[in-house]
Amino acid sequence: MVSEKEEKIFEDYLATKSLKHSEQRKEILHIFLKHDKHLTANELYRIVKKKYPTVGYATIYRTLKLLCECGLCRGS
Repeated sequence: MVSEKEEKIFEDYLATKSLKHSEQRKEILHIFLKHDKHLTANELYRIVKKKYPTVGYATIYRTLKLLCECGLCRGS
């Protein structure tokens, strides 16, 4: 489960970059943080696509980049 602290970190970071906090980004954040194992971008895409059929790989990759930039994940 995503803590309020993690969500606030992400929201604050988006605000500093003048980016909107979309429902797709929020869903990606929640899915990414609730899984115990490392998810590949493809696995994350397939999970998010079930709820948001219009989501694209670009949204997944951009959001993962944002999560790394704000300190909620590390790139490999």
